[in-house]
Amino acid sequence: MNKIAVLGPKGTYTEKAAKEYMKIKGLKGELKYFKSLRKTFDSVGTDCKLGVIPIENTLDGFVQIILDLLTHSNLNIIHEIVLPVRFAFIGNAPLEEIEEVYAQFKSKNQCTDFLEEIIEKKVYITESNSESYEKVINGGLRTGAIVPMHVLKEKYQFHTIIKDIADSIENETRFIILSRNENNDNVFDKVWKTLLVIHDDSDRPGLLVDILNIFSDEGINLLSIISRPTKKGLGNYNFFIDVDGCYQRDEHVKSAIKKVTKKYKIRVLGSYYRVN
Repeated sequence: MNKIAVLGPKGTYTEKAAKEYMKIKGLKGELKYFKSLRKTFDSVGTDCKLGVIPIENTLDGFVQIILDLLTHSNLNIIHEIVLPVRFAFIGNAPLEEIEEVYAQFKSKNQCTDFLEEIIEKKVYITESNSESYEKVINGGLRTGAIVPMHVLKEKYQFHTIIKDIADSIENETRFIILSRNENNDNVFDKVWKTLLVIHDDSDRPGLLVDILNIFSDEGINLLSIISRPTKKGLGNYNFFIDVDGCYQRDEHVKSAIKKVTKKYKIRVLGSYYRVN
């Protein structure tokens, strides 16, 4: 049976994305839950055939640890799926009596306006939204948490429920599906993208412009650019560039990457399309 790695325990948005992905693609398999994003990532290609990983959020941008892990892995992005993300606050007592609040590290950054209103309360960071939820289920009367809206359908009753506390009602999270293999789907009615990571050992003026001009000369549209420190000294960065097109299929994408490779270290992290 094929196993798919997700951030656990049950109830996370990653689990929800994985189930939606399996439904759309008609996959049969078992979800395997891990306690952290790093452990989820590392299990792909070993314990699990695929992994579903959050990479970007409307309000909080890219998940930086995932970019760092992608840099040093041999995994490929084969698909992406996007889910609307809504949060609620739950508590075992009236809001004014709650003293400690639990929030997953990315969820916290998506609900900053709400947290500013309750700034006097101590906020504890968790690895997953499900962990935050369990803190309230198993906690005392003065415990509260930021949790996904969909967990409110469960049997537990809370003294305080405040819905839609994210900074924007249009909040979404993009998840990538990781595999040891490349995406060889013969799909032509979807918009393909390719994610690259580029590095040069010596920083210099015009480095990024030089890279971007190569893609521009090939007529390739750049969708996003983000830099992450290499952690090998100040001023050294990896550049993550998302471009239109499929590396396996589009000659102009291959040509641009070949030209970049002559000057810089580059790795193709995968060509993929959105499944929903």
